[in-house]
Amino acid sequence: MFGPPPMGKPRGIEPLTETADFRADDDGCFVAASLSCPWCLSWDVGWKLREGGGYDAHATCRCGECGREREVFLTPEQELRLALQEERPLDTRPRSSDGLLAY
Repeated sequence: MFGPPPMGKPRGIEPLTETADFRADDDGCFVAASLSCPWCLSWDVGWKLREGGGYDAHATCRCGECGREREVFLTPEQELRLALQEERPLDTRPRSSDGLLAY
């Protein structure tokens, strides 16, 4: 009924769609963690917003450690946040005023 896979198509599980899981008002450390590499867990990830905008917003993320590249889909608010961060790097230090740091 299903038959063999088409030539050149690997067997196995298809890659899942990855979506970012940060809020637009989150600290930079949460944005960086959301975009971190799922393979080697590095935060050294660069991103580039892709054209399309609206409800099909996504960024191409490339890991600086292992070199893997992936597409991450974004909400319009997340796309705006990343667009505002393109000219300056994320501040990945948690803000102590949020009460998130334990002493």
